[in-house]
Amino acid sequence: MIAATYVLVVVAAVTVIAIIAVIVTVISVIAVIVTVVAAIVTVVAVITVITVIAVITVIAVVTVIAVVAVSVIVTITIAVAVAVAVAIVISVIGIIVAVVIIIVCHGKISPYRYHLFY
Repeated sequence: MIAATYVLVVVAAVTVIAIIAVIVTVISVIAVIVTVVAAIVTVVAVITVITVIAVITVIAVVTVIAVVAVSVIVTITIAVAVAVAVAIVISVIGIIVAVVIIIVCHGKISPYRYHLFY
């Protein structure tokens, strides 16, 4: 009877140890799965960060190029507009001076005068 009790105690102990081993194995498998998922999430996060940085860099470069291009176009447009305005003003002044000279000198250059410019 005592031997049977010892056998039952040993079987119970082995069963408990086996159950504990199964629980530890399940926990280990869960830990491995969590580690793999964490590694995948880390890789996805790194790829996402690299992609975002690349997109932001491309947008920044394109924006800088666009701003510089617009700035150059605006500068050229302003320069041309100023040059045209100056040319128009100089032409108008020239025409006014010519008209004034013609008006002032008309009587002196008239064929009815004997002498010019006095």
